[in-house]
Amino acid sequence: MKTQEIINFLAGTYSLLNNTHIDQPIQMAKRHPSPRPWGTTPAGLLTYTRYGYMSAVMNSMEPEKRPPNLTWPPGEQGSVEDWALIAKSSLSYSGPFGLNTSVPLTKFSGQVLHGPVVTGSMPSMVGVVQRRNYTVVERDGEVYLSIAVITTQVGARSEIWWRRVAKG
Repeated sequence: MKTQEIINFLAGTYSLLNNTHIDQPIQMAKRHPSPRPWGTTPAGLLTYTRYGYMSAVMNSMEPEKRPPNLTWPPGEQGSVEDWALIAKSSLSYSGPFGLNTSVPLTKFSGQVLHGPVVTGSMPSMVGVVQRRNYTVVERDGEVYLSIAVITTQVGARSEIWWRRVAKG
C-alpha cells in the first residue's frame, strides 16, 4: 500500500479514550490506566489531515485538576498554583506528520512521525520529531487507533487509545 493511501486512511479526528501506562522493563510490565497526567477522565482530540498535518490536545476532566475560577485570557483571577495545575494535566502540539517508511507499514500498523513539531504547550517538543507506533482496530463499525509512546527519560511506555469521530 502506498504511503498516501495509508495517510488517507488515517485522516480524521479521533477522541481520546484512555492512556494505558506500561511500567518497564517489559518482562516486569504492569498495565494500568495511568493516573497521570490526565487522570481517570481524560479528554482530547487527535487530528490527521490528508495533507500531512496533525494536531493533538489532551487534558484531564477531573474537577480537582480544573480550577473553576480561571478564564482566558489570564488575568488577576486564579493563583499561580491553579495555572500550574492546568499546565500539569494538559498537553497540546501540532505540525506536519508523515509515515516512517523504514519500518513495515500497513493501514493497520506502522509508525507515524509527528513533526518536526511547529507549536506545542511544551517548549522542548518544538522542532522535534515524535515517533509513534500505531495500531488500527476496526470493530462494530468503529475505528480505534492506538498510539504507542516510549518515554525514555522514565523508562516507560504508554498506549494512548483513540476512537475516530470524523473521517478526514
